[in-house]
Order: sequence, then structure tokens, then C-alpha cells
Amino acid sequence: MEERLRLEFNDWARAGRGESMERGHRPTGEQAIVRLDLKEDSRVLDLGCGSGWAARLMASRATKGRVVGLDISDEMIEQARAASVDFPQLEFRVGSAERLPFEDGEFTHAFSMESLYYYADMAQAVREVRRVLAPGGLFASVVDLYQENEPAHQWIEQLNVPVHLLSSGGYRELFTEAGFVEVTDERLYDPTPIPEDYTGGSFKSREDYLRYRETGSLLICGRVKA
Repeated sequence: MEERLRLEFNDWARAGRGESMERGHRPTGEQAIVRLDLKEDSRVLDLGCGSGWAARLMASRATKGRVVGLDISDEMIEQARAASVDFPQLEFRVGSAERLPFEDGEFTHAFSMESLYYYADMAQAVREVRRVLAPGGLFASVVDLYQENEPAHQWIEQLNVPVHLLSSGGYRELFTEAGFVEVTDERLYDPTPIPEDYTGGSFKSREDYLRYRETGSLLICGRVKA
């Protein structure tokens, strides 16, 4: 499964999807990163970092800390490294979310933008995030493909890899069972105008896109007990 994901996201990297994903995800991703309340010495893991836009944004806040972006796609990581040379506190690694190559308690924060539902064993991935976070550490994950956001379900047929479809309650349970406390969820909304002449792409119609936006992105947060 991991090799299948690696090949698929390598294809996305070669097709320039990193830039389009940043445009699509950044409006809500920035809101989620604000919720992390990063300090200048924070140590942050960006899980499923893609081309690294969120890692760079977090590195601009954690100026005296450390930010590590991890992705299964070696070609996405190559692009992320090339675009991040101005951030000495930022590094990128190729690796598996289900076997994180880090020590226990290595990070103070973890962030994931639209990646959780791709992992074959999501429960193991969330447990691994819990393991590498220090006491009091915070994990924030944004997902757009979830049960309550019906227009996004059409992506399942478009994707070349299997994905999970959980409800907001299912994600809260996932975090709780992994050992997180103070687990919460909320909706984030993208204010970017939708063109009147939108004719499809990620959605079959402008009406579907509008309903997707109105439902919002799901942000799930959990903290490691101090």
C-alpha cells in the first residue's frame, strides 16, 4: 500500500499538483496552523507535507525551533527541499506515517493537512503521532474528505488509491483511542470566491463546489496529557 501511495504522489509531483494543492488547501490550512499557537522554539512535525508549503509557514513562526516535513513521496520531498533553502530550521524526510522515524516525545506540535485518510492503518499513524509528541504536545489535522461533507465523496472514484471515509465523530474516536486528551473538532471555511464560470475539476459542478465550501473543512485537535 505504501509503495502504491509513493508512486501515486510521485505522479502528482511530476504533474505539478503540489502548487495546486497549496492553492486549494492553504486558506483553511493557515487557520489550522493559527490554532497550533506555535512559539519561536516549537518543534513541529508536518505529516504528509507534500511540497512543503505548510512546513515553510510553520518554520516562519518557529524561527528558533525545528520543523520536520515527512512524506511517503520522494519526489514531493525533493520539491519541498528545493523550495525551502531559506529555512535552516526546516528539514524534510521520506518516511511512513505508520512507522515514524523519530524518538518518543521529539516534537511539541504535529500538523497534518489532508493526509490522514490515505494511510492504510490510520489508527497506527495517529498512535505514532501521539508517541513522538512530548507531554502537553498538540496534534492538529485537517481533512476535507469526511462523511458529513457529501460533495467530497466524488473524489473517491477519482483517486487511484483507496481512502478511508470517517465521520467527525469517527475522527474524534480515532484520536481518543490513540491516547489523546482534550479532543475537539470544528469546521474551517475557505473565503476564496468561486468563479462564476467554474466548470469542474475537483467537482462535477459549481453547485457541488459551493456545497463543499459551505460544509467546511474538518479540523480535529488532540493533546498529549501533560
